Amino acid sequence: MRVANYYNNKDIRIENRPIPTIGRGEILMKVRSTGICGSDLMEWYRCQKVPRVLGHEVAGEIENVGEDVVGFKVGDRIVAAHHVPCYD
Repeated sequence: MRVANYYNNKDIRIENRPIPTIGRGEILMKVRSTGICGSDLMEWYRCQKVPRVLGHEVAGEIENVGEDVVGFKVGDRIVAAHHVPCYD
């Protein structure tokens, strides 16, 4: 998959990454659209966390579902609530 990888405000690279594998109770989202918010561009905030994939405000469709996932299926359109932590 292609990602916009942030190194600093003047160095953002489109790079290839492997498609993540999912586990039990997880959903794999194929991102169709993403927003870049203000925190993505605050270099002083990001400089200690590079490289970092940009775009945490996402919408897309379900590409795959793990075991024990109910109520969702491949092809469903979804959005991610980016301020709800999973605590993993």
